[in-house]
Amino acid sequence: MWFTEDPYDPDAEAIPEEEPLSRFLLQFTLNGAVGSAPPYGARTYAMPTERFAPPRNVLRPVPLSPFACTDERFLVAPGLLARVQGDEERTVLGLAALHRGTLTPLLEHGFHWSTFSE
Repeated sequence: MWFTEDPYDPDAEAIPEEEPLSRFLLQFTLNGAVGSAPPYGARTYAMPTERFAPPRNVLRPVPLSPFACTDERFLVAPGLLARVQGDEERTVLGLAALHRGTLTPLLEHGFHWSTFSE
């Protein structure tokens, strides 16, 4: 599979997807789940990556390569799905949860939230 940022631009660079189609579809589904975040979701503003260490300690990584076009990675915990976008300096954390109480403990980390379902 190949990713092209603008399929209508004949000069756009095509980037090969690292995962086979079945794993790409799993990535796509996880991305959609975090993006729509039913019924509860949250998203941080960009923050220094080292601030993300405490939640990362309780989340397990989903063993998939990042999308070809982004650096998104997915992490999970019971009832919680996280999408991490960033590099060594800045990170944005997006979350989707089944229950409101799953997100509430994240408030104690003092992140600056762009959205937070309470």
